[in-house]
Amino acid sequence: MHIFMPGKYDRHTLKSRVTSILTGVLIFIFAGVLQKTYQSGSLLNYDLPDDRGQSQLSEKVDIAAIYSGTITRNSSLYGELMNSPVSREIITGITSRLSRLFDLRRSRPGDSFKLFMGAGDTVLAFEYMTKDWKRYRLDRDGDDYIATVHDIDLERKVRRVEGVIESSLWDALLPVLPDMEIFADLTDIFGWEIDFLTESQLGDRFSLIFEVFEKDSIFVKAGRILAAEYILSGTPHRAFFYEDSAGHKDYYDDKGYCLRKSFLKSPLNYRRISSRFSRSRFHPIHKIYRPHLGVDYAAAEGTPVVSAGDGHIIYKGWKSGFGNYIEVKHASNMVTCYGHLRGFARGIAGGGHVAQGQVIGYVGSTGESTGPHLDYRVKKNGNYIDPLKMVVPASFPVGDEFKPEFQQLVDRYLPLLQAPAPETVLAMLN
Repeated sequence: MHIFMPGKYDRHTLKSRVTSILTGVLIFIFAGVLQKTYQSGSLLNYDLPDDRGQSQLSEKVDIAAIYSGTITRNSSLYGELMNSPVSREIITGITSRLSRLFDLRRSRPGDSFKLFMGAGDTVLAFEYMTKDWKRYRLDRDGDDYIATVHDIDLERKVRRVEGVIESSLWDALLPVLPDMEIFADLTDIFGWEIDFLTESQLGDRFSLIFEVFEKDSIFVKAGRILAAEYILSGTPHRAFFYEDSAGHKDYYDDKGYCLRKSFLKSPLNYRRISSRFSRSRFHPIHKIYRPHLGVDYAAAEGTPVVSAGDGHIIYKGWKSGFGNYIEVKHASNMVTCYGHLRGFARGIAGGGHVAQGQVIGYVGSTGESTGPHLDYRVKKNGNYIDPLKMVVPASFPVGDEFKPEFQQLVDRYLPLLQAPAPETVLAMLN
């Protein structure tokens, strides 16, 4: 917590430190760091930045103190503000009002804040800056605040990376990506076609074209993947992001077919398949052969489990050997089942709607289980089918009226994906 209090000292600071504080203020003045003038006694006369980040207010305001800080690991905005001499009542008021603008549960280490205080412990303004350079601001307006949200101008650039799988896709992408969230986006895009944990092979090749956003040539955040190619065992899989004039956007292959299907390839990130679909499997607990009409995905306890498709929860609770268990009913008389969960995600309730990819629970070992895993089953028309072999329909392809425009996009990006060197691609993009 950095506290700047011109002409005023913390009420908890010993009187013996007054001299050193005043000396520090003088140093700042003579060093040119503080290029303001003092008026109204001991208060700083200051142009308070407006919601566009510029000093454009017609009248100056008197600031008695500026408290700034950064969210640290395992901390929170409330906790950081408690390190300042500001009263608990003020802190509660700020965090309560800011929470209407920004979900403070999304605070991350590195987020910064600044609190402007006036005479008599009056809050003048409060700013909260996220690591992706989004600014949330509260300005005092009588007994309330004027709230504004501002995206700081960032420079958009387009990058390309390529590589060969020598151990895993993660290891191949780690040294070439500025943010591994791009890896997660890639697995999501091809999530209906490729299971990277089990199907990727040594020697597979990849090429990505994606956006990055920078501030003063410093990376701030990753943007969207614009195009991607993954050559799996010699077979190319391609994805192109396209948004038509009607506002519909999705990822399509080079023929215009949507990559998104009604069901995900798998409902979680797992370590291995510990048991496959079988009409006769030796049960590890009962020591007898009996059908296992699903797939067991071994994963660390607490791994999020998502709904494989859009649907409604028709059962949530404890179910004999399955322990904590969920069933989701989908279109076309399909039902997906999730067993041995450690617990359920917040907001999940019987009869409620869930979206594809929404977290519904967490891997556990409840019920009859020898270790943490997900027992995943699929029923069609009341009969169990093998989740690893089922064929599911894709979403709608690019509309006929948009195909010429989409083909132009493919013709632009496909040569870039297959270019021999990143430098060539960047030149072409520019």
